[in-house]
Amino acid sequence: MINYLLGINRWMLFFLLIFFIDFTSLAISYLYLTSSLYYQSLGEQLTVDRIAKLIEFSQKWQWLGYLFIPIVVLLRVSFTTICLYTGFFLANFKVRFKDLFKVALLADFVFVLAGIVKLVILIFFKEVNTLNDLQFQPLSIMEVFDRTKVDAMLLYPLSLISVFELLYWLVLAWLLTGLVEKSFGNSLKTVATSYGTGLALWVLFVMFLTVNLT
Repeated sequence: MINYLLGINRWMLFFLLIFFIDFTSLAISYLYLTSSLYYQSLGEQLTVDRIAKLIEFSQKWQWLGYLFIPIVVLLRVSFTTICLYTGFFLANFKVRFKDLFKVALLADFVFVLAGIVKLVILIFFKEVNTLNDLQFQPLSIMEVFDRTKVDAMLLYPLSLISVFELLYWLVLAWLLTGLVEKSFGNSLKTVATSYGTGLALWVLFVMFLTVNLT
């Protein structure tokens, strides 16, 4: 199974990722980002004319957001790849960068699953009354708290701690067992010390920016 997955063309994986992410994003936008939702969310903060202009601006430039999706995916996958490659390099373990890139691409489908789960929850289980209702992260610790009462600095790290992030780590470790001669436990340690360290530094950086920009 792992060898089959690792044998799939990288570009095919990349375009499949983009397709599924675009699909879930378009579905959420089509189903929920209506004019009435903007008026319900911003009616007490902005005038009707301001909201109308905001809706017009959003609809005019919505396509631009979809163009950025491949860039965001490429950056996310590259970040994971660089972290893993650095970990193996420091451990004097020779692994090709392009092979780790494919592992990161495959593992990224976990976030596609997260997007699909979010869409299903929105359709069948969650009532959407404001724009803030669309910001929820399924199966994350953030959902235990009231977002409006959480310090802005903690929003990102709390949203990041989720079942899907844990699953991402496990899938990375599982895929690595098919790439290098390591047990699942050792592969998971490699993920924790390489990707985990990089992720922790990134979270600290985001928190630093949040403190200084808010």
